[in-house]
Amino acid sequence: MLALVGEELSRTDLAGYPSRGLRLYTGRVKSFEALVIHNQPEALGELVELLTGPALRIDTARSETEALNKIRSGRVSVLIAGHRPPSLNGISLLEESIAHVPDALRILVVSDESDADYLDRRPNNEHPIVRFVGRPSERSRLVALVHEGLKLHRLVQEQRTLVSALGGKHRKLQNREKLLDVVVRERTAELEESYEKLKAANRQALFGLAEAIEAKDSYTKGHCGRVAAYSMVLAEAAGYPDDELETLEFGAFLHDIGKIGVRDSVLLKPGPLDEEEWLHMREHPVKGYEIASKIEMLKTIIPAVRNHHERWDGKGYPDKLEGEAIPLSARIVGIADAYDAMATDRPYKSALPLEECESILRKNAGKMFDARLVDFFCENHLGAIFDQRYDDEDYEDGYQDFDDDDVDVPIDVDDDVASSS
Repeated sequence: MLALVGEELSRTDLAGYPSRGLRLYTGRVKSFEALVIHNQPEALGELVELLTGPALRIDTARSETEALNKIRSGRVSVLIAGHRPPSLNGISLLEESIAHVPDALRILVVSDESDADYLDRRPNNEHPIVRFVGRPSERSRLVALVHEGLKLHRLVQEQRTLVSALGGKHRKLQNREKLLDVVVRERTAELEESYEKLKAANRQALFGLAEAIEAKDSYTKGHCGRVAAYSMVLAEAAGYPDDELETLEFGAFLHDIGKIGVRDSVLLKPGPLDEEEWLHMREHPVKGYEIASKIEMLKTIIPAVRNHHERWDGKGYPDKLEGEAIPLSARIVGIADAYDAMATDRPYKSALPLEECESILRKNAGKMFDARLVDFFCENHLGAIFDQRYDDEDYEDGYQDFDDDDVDVPIDVDDDVASSS
């Protein structure tokens, strides 16, 4: 590339350049090295005198062998060779130098325009050789050619230095990026670990609240856990969103948190409740809502707490929501809560068998409960997960197979479910 530009400059009128020495290079400009090769001492001395300047250190050689030994040092930026075959073949010397100093400016000095005209037909490549006719009138053109070649050589060197520096900085940035990636992964792992610990602590706190609820009534011992278990299997069977299952579980565990505010005389009464007692008992969803709304980590479970006693026909409490307006989590917890109330012993009733509980749920599907969810619950016999009677029985597809024709409904369904849940 350098020599090619030099070739173009040799065809241009540069008479304005000084006729002796490269005096334009001064101050902080880097000094370059030139090798002048000629087998005639007079011509060699004339070229050295012409080119010597502060920007260019001149070395000489009088033979191809001597020149190649110096070229192999790799420090030469300019090669100026005479051409007087067979004693000095400047063309072959300059072509051989390409392997050692590929970026050098190569100038072949001839005495006549017809000399070495092969170079005019030489295919263009990355390492051209400039043919220069060495007449006295052309001295300034040779100085200008070398001058411009060195300028371009210096720019290329600066570019390479810059590219090398940028490459170094890029590698440093890559290393920093790798280090940052490691740090981010480590910090992420620490945050995930802290988050899991926090979740575990939250679970313990929530379960502690559930135990506090159950501690008021020995008959409801384990009720919160069973309702949570029924709710989870029902939710999974119904295709409940995976990323919301944990919130549903907490909501099911704490659905009766409001019973903390129910009087013991009502909560523990061994018989049916009178009108005033029923009104007081039915306050527990609102009391639970008031508690949950004041605790940040409980706010997500509010629908299950407040609305698990709503009815599909809109006759439930406290908000008399109807159908799909009832939050899905509350509909799931409502079925699980009602089933557990029927399937366990209470002060005022004995536990009902699985078949009867399922029959009661089906009878109230579309009235009290979401019919689709009741179908999921009963068809899969989800209530059997806590029924000890079926521990040793064979299951088909994971659930106990029952004969619906054997189901008998001996009681008033609405009153039983309402009073037991």
